[in-house]
Amino acid sequence: MRGNNADLIKNVASLYAADPDITIADVTYGKGAFWRKTAHLKITGSDLLTVPDRPYDFRSLPYDDQSFDIVVLDPPYLVWPGNHMSDDRYRNAETTKGIDYKGVRQLYKDGLLEAARVARRQIWVKCKDTVEGPRQRFLHVHLLQDAEALGLRGRDLFVLDATSRMPNNHWSTQKHARKTMSYLWVFDVV
Repeated sequence: MRGNNADLIKNVASLYAADPDITIADVTYGKGAFWRKTAHLKITGSDLLTVPDRPYDFRSLPYDDQSFDIVVLDPPYLVWPGNHMSDDRYRNAETTKGIDYKGVRQLYKDGLLEAARVARRQIWVKCKDTVEGPRQRFLHVHLLQDAEALGLRGRDLFVLDATSRMPNNHWSTQKHARKTMSYLWVFDVV
């Protein structure tokens, strides 16, 4: 779909969270941008930096097992943040401190493991492919592999063509396809 994260979540919620009594934990809440078009949903947000009442690390949550119907996860995914043009927007340098792709993938694995403990029904995971040096890193593929290794089942994959992209004019020579799309997996807890 084309739009922003709130459009994406509205679309996903219309399919998988249509019941108004569904409980959702967004364990990487940020500023709540996902939920701007779904005010009718019951969201419990937590975030190390932006939710003072619930400053929880998504890899170690204080919630009981199977506390929420759905757990939503969107960890920092930029490789080597800090000098990246999107750092002001996403604050990755504060949370990841110069992480490489292996570290990003480990963040997702740890987050998935904890989300699988807390979720009763589903886990929604936002991610984006990247390039590390000369290598293409297809995080959405690796995420499916890691989720299946944990016993989760891939139910759906949404592709977002964001209308609010970061500008791409910082390269003098293009050496690979630009990674403008992001993905949202819906995993069933089985």
